Amino acid sequence: MKKKKLCSTVLASLLVLSSAPQVADASSDNGKERVIVVFKDSAKKNPLSIPGLEVRQQYANIPAAALEVPKAALNGLKNNPNIAHVEVDQTVQIENQTQDWGIPKLKAPAAWQSGFTGKGVKISVVDTGISAHPDLTISGGASFSSVTSSYADDNGHGTHVAGIIAARNNSIGTVGIAHEASIYAVKALEANGSGSLSSIIAGIDWSISNQMDIINLSLGTTSHSSTLQQVVDRANNAGILVVAAAGNNGRADGTGDLVNYPARYSSAIAVAATDINNNRASFSATGSTVEVAAPGVNINSTLYNGGYGPLSGTSMATPYVAGNLALMKQAYPTLSASQLRTRLSQDVIDLGPTGRDTWFGNGLVQAPASGGTSQPVQALATTVTTSKATYTAGEQVSISSTVRDANGQAVANADVRVTVTQPNGATLTGTGKTAANGSITFTLSTTSSSQKGTYQVKSDATLSGYTAGSATTSFQLR
Repeated sequence: MKKKKLCSTVLASLLVLSSAPQVADASSDNGKERVIVVFKDSAKKNPLSIPGLEVRQQYANIPAAALEVPKAALNGLKNNPNIAHVEVDQTVQIENQTQDWGIPKLKAPAAWQSGFTGKGVKISVVDTGISAHPDLTISGGASFSSVTSSYADDNGHGTHVAGIIAARNNSIGTVGIAHEASIYAVKALEANGSGSLSSIIAGIDWSISNQMDIINLSLGTTSHSSTLQQVVDRANNAGILVVAAAGNNGRADGTGDLVNYPARYSSAIAVAATDINNNRASFSATGSTVEVAAPGVNINSTLYNGGYGPLSGTSMATPYVAGNLALMKQAYPTLSASQLRTRLSQDVIDLGPTGRDTWFGNGLVQAPASGGTSQPVQALATTVTTSKATYTAGEQVSISSTVRDANGQAVANADVRVTVTQPNGATLTGTGKTAANGSITFTLSTTSSSQKGTYQVKSDATLSGYTAGSATTSFQLR
């Protein structure tokens, strides 16, 4: 074959365009420019005679060619009557997978390197549904919507939440913290992002019946519901970890006890939101029931149109915790749900005031870097009682909690947290350490205007080197 001379002939023809990414730099350092020339239909075999022109690609099915031409010849090329237009042969890159900033914050890559990816853990996302997405695998689900039997997402919220948990670890988009967990789409909210309480309850009920390991509730209400509490309690008693958003109604100054339901219930894990600098998100609800915190500002995840984008809220922080629990469940297979919950609160970065606080709870959750089957040496056996079963409004209620080890010996200096849930769902808390006899007593003062009805009492005891213990009781106020 003869070598091409400085004058080259370029022919025009028709094309069916195929995608062939150009990965080389579109401009060269030899005073030339790479361009794509599209010929007019009338240009059949009109040659281009340009000194220094090099044909890089000639297409069989469109009237176009890829050329490299001297930069000085560009204006003449654009003014050629046989050419429809000239465009720069721009660089095209593959869309590499990226990690949201929350992934390294929680040290998830170290957990992945240890083999903890959430594999085998079932997580139900009770939300607006989950849409089909190239970066998501949906294991199943159900719809409790009043308008559709499909669990596909018609809002976008649920798909974004699902991606934070389990976006696939592939070459596109983003990656979820527990990218091999099995996610289930439980549609309980409508296209406008709201839904009936009965649908939420039905979604949690479905999750119990279908033996989910974790339930993600990136939703909430400011009103207590005894039925909602009952089904969340039932899920918790069934060994399911219920993770719920604290709420986005927090005050800028961080004051107030504003945690929403069901996060406010002791049977749920209330999650607050942080930003990239480990500050409390200004919208994040505060209160004594906040248990842990996780990233929740400008979180990039899957969108229901097949793309990706950022959202902010405790709704985004909640799936980070749900996914992290999936990693922990894989890392510590012998721990019960309650033991995993205790470990979740122990393996944190303490933010704010030392110890548990109303902004961050116990702190920013961290993924397990290495696992094991060993458990703490002993479990704390905890009891809680009231001095009477029924009180008259205006009386003082005496609540006693006792902590012992597996051998029945009193445990001193154990941290005890007593939570009293009033009939309207509001909670009161007290904390302290056990005495030498393993006991601690709290006093609750009532008045004639105190709410009448059943008060639920829960005592949680923790101590380094032990598995946490808890106990519940109740009393009537008349």
